[in-house]
Amino acid sequence: MSSNHSTRREFIRNGLVAGEVAAMALWMSQGASIASAQDLLISKRTDGTPYKLGILGCGNRCKAHVAALNDVPEIEIAALCDLLPHKMDQRAKQIKKKSNPPPQKYTEMDKMLQQQDLDAIAIVLPNYLHKNAAIAAFQAGKHIFCEKPMAMTVADCNEIIAAGERARKAIQIGTQRRHSKGYKAAVEAIRNAPVGKILGSAVNSYRGDWREPDADEYPPGVQYWRLNQDQSGGVVYEMGAHIIDVNNWIFDSEPVTVASLQGINDTALRKRDSMDHGSVLVRYANGALMNYGGNVYTSGPAANDYYFAVNGTIAIDEGKLLEITYGNPTGVPAKGESPPSPLKLELRAGDGTGDQWKHFAKVLAGEAEPYPNGHSGRQSIQICQGALVSARERTIVNVKDLG
Repeated sequence: MSSNHSTRREFIRNGLVAGEVAAMALWMSQGASIASAQDLLISKRTDGTPYKLGILGCGNRCKAHVAALNDVPEIEIAALCDLLPHKMDQRAKQIKKKSNPPPQKYTEMDKMLQQQDLDAIAIVLPNYLHKNAAIAAFQAGKHIFCEKPMAMTVADCNEIIAAGERARKAIQIGTQRRHSKGYKAAVEAIRNAPVGKILGSAVNSYRGDWREPDADEYPPGVQYWRLNQDQSGGVVYEMGAHIIDVNNWIFDSEPVTVASLQGINDTALRKRDSMDHGSVLVRYANGALMNYGGNVYTSGPAANDYYFAVNGTIAIDEGKLLEITYGNPTGVPAKGESPPSPLKLELRAGDGTGDQWKHFAKVLAGEAEPYPNGHSGRQSIQICQGALVSARERTIVNVKDLG
């Protein structure tokens, strides 16, 4: 790899690249916009040939992406890149489309980015590697699908967005619930329901300890990145990013201030300095409040997420069930008419991974805007980074101060 862009191995050993480009925050504040589909450089296929994708990172999450891409004829997996060759072999064996030739395999990112026929890159790397990989891919003239979280800091996101603007290439963020049929139906129902203004939410995510890597899945002698706070961001970045994105979607407003308490509660899990539990309170520009809580030391079914509105309460069960109950606010006189009957809506299953790739195929064809785009990805990081700063400094963070 070139001296300008370290190899993934160097990233893992050396951690986050120090120093952010302050000028990028200024550039963003001066009104630069994220490129629309009309602004992007698109190579539209007229002969039915598929778009060629290179996947950067062939670990556990990559399994779901390869499985989903088997059902997307418009995209061909043309290259794989990972430090461990046997992981690329495993992912290549997952490819079931007969029309998909064996992908090229690389152990260095720069060499894969030099493959001229690649239209796009999927970044499925540990969180702290996203920024440098995204900028390198844009500089190589590729469109990007980037797993969540978009990056580790707002400044990182600004740099990525700026690089995409310069390259006139798309970036779509992998918060797949935006494409889940269940969540889409839930959000549509909420938009159409007579609940009035949404005032706040109580949302959560929890599960048992982060999955142990398989014995052959991680480079020997390298600490598992999820146990490192600077590399993973802890529970809020790793798990909270999904439901925070859904909350942003439902609130349809910009985060303004963030407060958080986080810590390491259960040291018996594994040696770590990454936060394993946290609570985050966010005020949005429209006045609504999000209250998020997450941990990695509780197992069992996830609890409902609740959204509280003037005329009703909304409960969402992991995108599988939506319930809305109505009633007059306490102390507010009834208007002489009964509130609507409660709504109970069974939602379609599926986490949206496949549908997000079908949408990305339309982005590559110039037929759709990236969704969720860099702006949505940055919104989540405004909250994630704001929460981390708040927890460390015991202060309320103004989002605008993050860049």
